[in-house]
Amino acid sequence: MRSGLFVAAAAALLATPVVALAADPPVVFQTQPVGKLLDDLRAVGSLLGGDAAVKELNDNIKRNLGEKGFDGLDLTRPIVGYVMVPADVEQFVVVVVLPATGEKEFLDLCERANKQKPKPLPGGLYELPPADLGVPGIKAAMRFADGSAYVAAGKDPAPALAPKALLPVGKLFDPAERAQLSGKVYFDRLPKDLRAKLGQGIDDLKKQIGSLPAQLGPDVNEAVKGVIAEFTKLGTRYLDEIKDADTATGRVSLEPGNAEAAVELALTGKAGTALAKDIAGRKPTTNRFAGLVTRDTAVGFKTRLPLFAPELRAAAALGLEAGQKYAAKNPPPVGAGAVDELFKGLIRTVKTGEFDLAGGVRGPNTDGTFTAVGAVAFEDTKPLEKELRGLVAALPPLKDMVVLDAAKVGEVSIHEVKVAGQMPAEMKKVFGEGATVALAFAPKGILVAVGSDAVNVVKEALALKPAPAPVMDVTINPARMAKLVTAFGGNATDITDTLGSGDAPVSVSSLSVDGGKELRVRFALNLRVFPGRAWASSKPPPAPPTPGIKK
Repeated sequence: MRSGLFVAAAAALLATPVVALAADPPVVFQTQPVGKLLDDLRAVGSLLGGDAAVKELNDNIKRNLGEKGFDGLDLTRPIVGYVMVPADVEQFVVVVVLPATGEKEFLDLCERANKQKPKPLPGGLYELPPADLGVPGIKAAMRFADGSAYVAAGKDPAPALAPKALLPVGKLFDPAERAQLSGKVYFDRLPKDLRAKLGQGIDDLKKQIGSLPAQLGPDVNEAVKGVIAEFTKLGTRYLDEIKDADTATGRVSLEPGNAEAAVELALTGKAGTALAKDIAGRKPTTNRFAGLVTRDTAVGFKTRLPLFAPELRAAAALGLEAGQKYAAKNPPPVGAGAVDELFKGLIRTVKTGEFDLAGGVRGPNTDGTFTAVGAVAFEDTKPLEKELRGLVAALPPLKDMVVLDAAKVGEVSIHEVKVAGQMPAEMKKVFGEGATVALAFAPKGILVAVGSDAVNVVKEALALKPAPAPVMDVTINPARMAKLVTAFGGNATDITDTLGSGDAPVSVSSLSVDGGKELRVRFALNLRVFPGRAWASSKPPPAPPTPGIKK
């Protein structure tokens, strides 16, 4: 490798270099044992691309490190490290502690990785090729101690490698941490002068954000000004609170069993501060339509719009009010009252902060067809339903298609729309020859279904209760999705080759936000559906066609 393998590891392990010359560094990071990391990578590679993917990974290791591979690195122990940052942040030093099986063996590994021998320096140090950390003048050095190779990178790394300056692995490693890679920032360990500079930077940013509304010209719409003012309040409030941050943690994890990769960020506030109270006061996320996505759902989603802050709710309401005024000045030929009630209901809904949506395609049913179902939160649906009833009565084409009060669940009516005559043949094949649309206006939501069993599906949906759910979740049932793709005329193997053929929901992407002792934001993605994944199949690519012979 052109740059030092292990110094490069430091750059990859750290997303943000921050440090203070102190016994307790402000930034620490760690990995799981190296052998486990390699096993996890191979397991995921096998799941994504079979034996060919695993062979490619092993071949890459051999190309870079030779036949001996990682010989010299103790695969049973983790990698740990820390960053030291003085007030002059350009003098930061990154220290990576790599587990070594022996000094001679590790030096040989360094030579294989860097294509040159480490250069001995006075005092038991070795010089290594520096990695590019984005700062000119970076140097790299190494010292062996306690069965580990301490690699430091910075403008002057030698002091960090003084025997008394080395931090033991036991002080750095957290055995309770389960992520493959994690790092933690302790804000109160930063130098006082640096914290003062950061605080001044936050104050300057607040002033810039606060001046935005005044910079808007006279031609800017009042609604736009109002929305920007709300976002300004939100930004300045959060900048005020971030000064009270205690720790920040980042995690990268990989689940070999299902090839799910996740990134998690966590934040804690100092006890008694507004930030800590905001984090503790965050309620668990629920979705009133979470039960809409069932085991027999081929593909489904559920989400809650991010209206957790009062400023966000106010901004959304201002935007909808502007749309409502525009619609009033430019009314449609028919249904102006329904449009107005739609805006009113949406405004009521965003003000609650509980704007839930969910939907999916279920099936196949016993007749081989599917049913699509969806729901959206809507506060007080009666005025909108009344307007739509009036439209049906006033428009003869609708009177022939719509059956009002086709069914009832308690006080809620289910209306049915006969759409089979207008449905293309391809859609009839999926949803059934006798497919209809069922529509219900519940007190706090609008539900709709399309299919030959639409009314019964809506009846079931009306009985749903709010349940815990991620902020966003997209699921696929591979076996049923394959049948849905086939019904639409597609190739089922596009699904089964990617996700397998199991008849159970698989989360392909999710976002969760949780409060309590810390604010945790976690985004997960199933690598089997990631379009840029490295190995799409274990099969080799087809050979190029033989060029024709010119006579």
